[in-house]
Amino acid sequence: MKKQTLRYLFILFSISSIFGQSPEQEKIDLIEARAIVDSLDKKFSKHFFEGDSLALYNMYAKGAYFGTSKGKDILSSWGGQIRYSIENDMPNLLFTTTSLTTDNEFLFELGKYQMKDSKGNLKGEGKYLLVWKQEDG
Repeated sequence: MKKQTLRYLFILFSISSIFGQSPEQEKIDLIEARAIVDSLDKKFSKHFFEGDSLALYNMYAKGAYFGTSKGKDILSSWGGQIRYSIENDMPNLLFTTTSLTTDNEFLFELGKYQMKDSKGNLKGEGKYLLVWKQEDG
C-alpha cells in the first residue's frame, strides 16, 4: 500500500494550565470570533497567493511558532513554502474551519486546508491547528 505524506500546518503555543482566567476577563463571542477568523484565513490565503512572505510573517503573534520555526525563522519558512508553491503550480492555499473553541483567552481553530493549482485542481490537502491570540487591540 502506497503511503502519502501530507504537509500539516501547525502553530504551537505552550499554554500553562496553572494560571486561570480572571473573573473580570471579557468572554469571547464565538459567532463574532468565527467571522473574524474566517476573514483572517482569507487574508492569509491572499498573502500566500501574492507570494508575500513578509505579510504572512506579520500575521503571527509575538512568540508564535510555525512548526518548529520561531521569530524570523517563520519568515524564512514561509518564503520556502511560497517558492515551492510557485515551482509546483500551487498558488492557492484554502482553509476550512471545522471547529472553533475558546478558553476565553485563546481561540483554538481546527480545520482542513487545500492546495490548488492555477486551474483549481487539488494538489494537496491536510489538517491544521491554529491557536489565536489577540495582541495590540
